Amino acid sequence: MNEFITARAADQDWRGVVKGLVTSLSPKIDAAKKPPNLGLLYITDKLSRDAQSIVELLRSITSVPFWVGVTGSAILSDAGVYADRPAASCLLMHVAADDFAVIGASQENYQADLARIADSHKALGAQTAHVYLHPETGYPPQMALTNLYEQTMCFMTGGLSSARGAHNVFSHNKKDDMLSGCFFSQNIPLVSALFEGFSAMGAEHKITSCQKNAIFELGGKSAANVLADDLSSWLSTRLADEEDYAGQRLDALMAYLPEMPAEIQMAFRYYNNDITGRSVKALSGCSEDKGWVSAAHVAAEGEYVSFVIRDSAALKMDLAKKLMALRSRLQAEGTLGSIKGGVYISNASRLDPADTQIELTLIKEIIGDIPLAGFYSSGEISHHSLYNFTAQITLFV
Repeated sequence: MNEFITARAADQDWRGVVKGLVTSLSPKIDAAKKPPNLGLLYITDKLSRDAQSIVELLRSITSVPFWVGVTGSAILSDAGVYADRPAASCLLMHVAADDFAVIGASQENYQADLARIADSHKALGAQTAHVYLHPETGYPPQMALTNLYEQTMCFMTGGLSSARGAHNVFSHNKKDDMLSGCFFSQNIPLVSALFEGFSAMGAEHKITSCQKNAIFELGGKSAANVLADDLSSWLSTRLADEEDYAGQRLDALMAYLPEMPAEIQMAFRYYNNDITGRSVKALSGCSEDKGWVSAAHVAAEGEYVSFVIRDSAALKMDLAKKLMALRSRLQAEGTLGSIKGGVYISNASRLDPADTQIELTLIKEIIGDIPLAGFYSSGEISHHSLYNFTAQITLFV
């Protein structure tokens, strides 16, 4: 791999966006030691219906033969975030032909495409995959991920389209409307990290009574009362005033959150190859009178769950802490100074209109000023699992 090239552009329509990208890319491509042959492309949902036209024109003008990409409610580059307007960013690289393979699948021929993907993986001996998925097809994204993992056993990174309208994943192959991405061989080292962006309100609780997504008891106590206790303790610490939160009803305590602003989620513990993690799901409802809480998750007795807070302070703290851990890891491996470029994928719910640059600023301050592109997604991929409300970075080192 040689140096990575980034570009971004915004304009009134897709032709103007392509013109802006080409104007930025052309001198960089001319100056490259080796011409790029792979492009990762991110477009805002304002351009979703023009994705294939954009790819074909970029492929023709730049002579970069292989492209994969996805739509997002917002896209990003090392220079900033673009939302609510026609815009695109891209990351171009040169990779030896026998070190990567572009993969794709369509809804119409999914099973046959999956078999071809498995053949491509076997021929390359791939160890990692970077993929984008359409979130609304007859094949749920987690099922598609599981199928892909079972066929390849690759470590995967990537994300789901987050378009507010027509979703689109795409490649230079017009039929790839469900999945697009790349395999990389062991000669292309990747480093990744997942960022949760939450802070715990209290300790974990064992689910002792539940039905489907409704949880009635935690540790033998009313689940709603446990939530009220955790929330009142957290508010007392966070607001540090003289208010007696412990004596208030749950609905009164919940009323403080929108003004902060903050949101409660539920983190369910899970195990994966003897590694403990947590899957964060939305708190979808609660009733203090009936004693239950519900989540976007089918609960099981014996599971452990904690209530967590998602707000800008928690996002910044978690991102900074884990970026520092990533920096230490890169330093220990001797690769911090040799990062060629990266892809950053952040959940659309994390985009703060009041401070759209905070995530990029922290990456630049802690990891360095590296070529970077990415988008805001409706789900994030790490290993073989799909996450929500998180962010994920993939670095080429």
